[in-house]
Amino acid sequence: MVLEALLSHLDLASLCLGVPTLANGFIDIDMKIIVRDSGLGQRRCERAIRQLREAGFMQVTQPRGRSDEGQYFGCRAIRVITTVFFEWLGLGSMLRRERARASEALRHRAQKANRKLADFMRRVVAGARPIFKHHQGGKSKEQRIALWNVTWAGHVRVGLDVQAAQRRTNETLGYPPGYSPGLEQ
Repeated sequence: MVLEALLSHLDLASLCLGVPTLANGFIDIDMKIIVRDSGLGQRRCERAIRQLREAGFMQVTQPRGRSDEGQYFGCRAIRVITTVFFEWLGLGSMLRRERARASEALRHRAQKANRKLADFMRRVVAGARPIFKHHQGGKSKEQRIALWNVTWAGHVRVGLDVQAAQRRTNETLGYPPGYSPGLEQ
């Protein structure tokens, strides 16, 4: 049941568990979603995931950071189903074909988004007032924090250390250099 819940949230292009979005990047699922979708208790889900990790079918990393005060904070765990799992099931060739299709669909969506971004940038350059200020286009506090976390996690995934990821995230989203959502008032 846990495996079924995990596979229902699998992004084929990256083999990560979550949903790629154009607006907020990749949004990883959390343990609450796995527990809800499997119908089992949290401890049972954790044991099942540990068994999948031990078998080499899944990788789990927990990105953590450190605030300016020296306190640690964590983001959602990044869960990845390995290709070993699909090879073990005898679905390796099917996985390669479906991953190619999913990657192409994702590339196509990204191209459409870039065209939309290019249209937006033309309007800004032509004299339209920019809408991205500190309030982030009217987004709620929770949406801003989620966007910051997703952006930060993306930088960590590509290999940046925690501080560099924080700096790059703040540059990307237009926040002050030392900003962290955990320190927000």
